[in-house]
Amino acid sequence: MKHLRNKCLLLLLFAAATSLFARPSLKDLNIHVVLSRNGDARITETRQMNIDSEGTECYIVIGSLNGSEICDLTVSDETGLTFSNIGEWDIDRSRDWKAGKCGIVTKRDGYELCWGLGDSGNRTYVTSYTVTSLVKRYDDADGFNFMFVAQGVSPLPDHVRLTIVPEDSLQFTKDNSGVWGFRYNGEVGFENDTIIAESTEPFNSRSAMVVMCRFNKGMFEPDDVRSGSFEDLRQTAFKGSDYVDEDEWTSEDTFILLAVVFGFLIVPIIALVCYFIYVWRARRKVSKGLMWYRDIPLDGNLQQTNDMLNAYKYFSSDYNNLLSACILKLINLGGISIEQHLNKKGNSVQNFVIHDLKDADNQPILLRKVHQIFQKAAGSDTVLEPEELKSFMKSNYNQSITDSFINTLHTRTGLSSYKHRLDEVRQVFGLKKFLQEFSIIDERHVQEVSLWKDYMIFATLFGIADQVIRDMKHINPAYFNMDKVAQQMADDMTLPTIYSTMQKSTARAAMSKAEREAAREARKARSSGRGGHSSWGGGGGFSGGGFGGGVR
Repeated sequence: MKHLRNKCLLLLLFAAATSLFARPSLKDLNIHVVLSRNGDARITETRQMNIDSEGTECYIVIGSLNGSEICDLTVSDETGLTFSNIGEWDIDRSRDWKAGKCGIVTKRDGYELCWGLGDSGNRTYVTSYTVTSLVKRYDDADGFNFMFVAQGVSPLPDHVRLTIVPEDSLQFTKDNSGVWGFRYNGEVGFENDTIIAESTEPFNSRSAMVVMCRFNKGMFEPDDVRSGSFEDLRQTAFKGSDYVDEDEWTSEDTFILLAVVFGFLIVPIIALVCYFIYVWRARRKVSKGLMWYRDIPLDGNLQQTNDMLNAYKYFSSDYNNLLSACILKLINLGGISIEQHLNKKGNSVQNFVIHDLKDADNQPILLRKVHQIFQKAAGSDTVLEPEELKSFMKSNYNQSITDSFINTLHTRTGLSSYKHRLDEVRQVFGLKKFLQEFSIIDERHVQEVSLWKDYMIFATLFGIADQVIRDMKHINPAYFNMDKVAQQMADDMTLPTIYSTMQKSTARAAMSKAEREAAREARKARSSGRGGHSSWGGGGGFSGGGFGGGVR
């Protein structure tokens, strides 16, 4: 008896599970829209569904028609059966009565298009109807903003694809049309001269499909003429969306231009050869008869010097040495010192301590920004640890500060700017030659020793700091014992760690900034109606759709 009771319990649980998992489902919804010259639309919706014993009918909600009407409803199924259109529909009739029939429920704000579910199992329902005056004429363009799939439909579709085509030989392209998608995760754009909107994720309870289209004047002759502009409709739809209203040069325009340029391979090759010759001649002009220069060029401005060095390179502008030189400069100015402090593990280690930068207003802006980042990253204890700097540069909260710093850091001056500044250029490269050959200098002047800290800064900028400091220690080892600042500037333990952290963090922040700018460019292209990702938000001012629909 107990065994029989357990078997009955299992059967009941199995029946409950079967009932739970066999609820109606909508695997695929394909919507095909044919636009007539007068603006009417013939819409055909094909549903691939699994139907169980739940409910008696399927229905489509269409409201807020904005002057349009619904007519000519037809429904058929996978057997080829054409349902009988009985006109006004009674939602309270039985499932058996509704089988093979369809009709319309007229609501105060629109319609419900209904048909009977009929048998259970895998079913295909093809529903066609006409929306009059879907395309409306505006002052500046023709178009519409229409909800093709209502929010809250049940069951939720796993996949939706919308295709919009013209009735005649008209073609929809990026040149004569624009398209935007809202309230679903997916894509929208042009494919084979048609407009396509397609979901890439199953719908959830908040999903809908709103598609807005704009057409150049003359493509249609809409019966419905509206005062005002399509641009006003677009602005309304964009509210709350991630489309950016920009009608400027877009990333796609740039891509097309580059494609054209690269299509003519000979032009880039000639340009590259000419560039090499141009830089080679400029470098030879500087190096011819180059003498040592013992003073500090360009009033000690590191960024201007770095711009000059980059201008005379063939490729690959460098900013890492500039950052390292700025750190040495801040040590020399007293804005940074290296001191022993306890780390989180209680061990005594060397760390940067950040101090106020004296006479900051008269310092170059890049130097001030590096100091600002160090000071903010260090926090109230003023001790800057590498992890603190890394976290500061990575944080989205500090994005405006790091973006401003990167914009200041990445300057570039063309070679032509130095055409009439040859003396200054020769001073910079003369100092580099002097430092590279520092070890072979026989005589030492007092004034030169007074410039040794500046020499270390510029040697760092030139990328030869290790060699120059070795030469200095060999020539005058007592100097670094007598001058504490010079000793800290020559530190071979703490400095490399901070150099590496700053350089890697700056590169990461610059990459993040470039990615955000690329995303903004992509949004510009999308906002102009050229297609791309749909926007989850926005889409206001639409006609059609509403809330609900599905099986009931």
